[in-house]
Amino acid sequence: MTRGHPPSVAINEAELMAKTRGLMVFALEPEGVLPFHFVICDRDCISVVRVRRLKYPGYEVAGIGFSCRNDIAALRAIPVTQEIFRELWVRGPDRCWYRYLVLPGTIEILEERDEPDENNRPEGGVPCAD
Repeated sequence: MTRGHPPSVAINEAELMAKTRGLMVFALEPEGVLPFHFVICDRDCISVVRVRRLKYPGYEVAGIGFSCRNDIAALRAIPVTQEIFRELWVRGPDRCWYRYLVLPGTIEILEERDEPDENNRPEGGVPCAD
């Protein structure tokens, strides 16, 4: 597991982002018991999602593989069937989101630099820098 407290604000933002995209979100209670933060369902596709907040940029696969290695290991340790996916959602200091698919031997970028929606931006949120 990661050190410190879970990134509760980022987890709430990620859940809201998933819901605004029309995904079904299953939040976990209590937080921190399982190695993922919530489950999303998009029709036949089910994913367990772990959220990470980074304080510095570095979103290429190699950088994420290093800076989020403990989170990735926790996701890989979850025994799932081939129908269930493992995702790592990373929020950067600019409040942009980066989504990664965690596979047994590699990581793939699912979505790069998803900007927060103006209507759903938390109080004090700033737009992503171009």
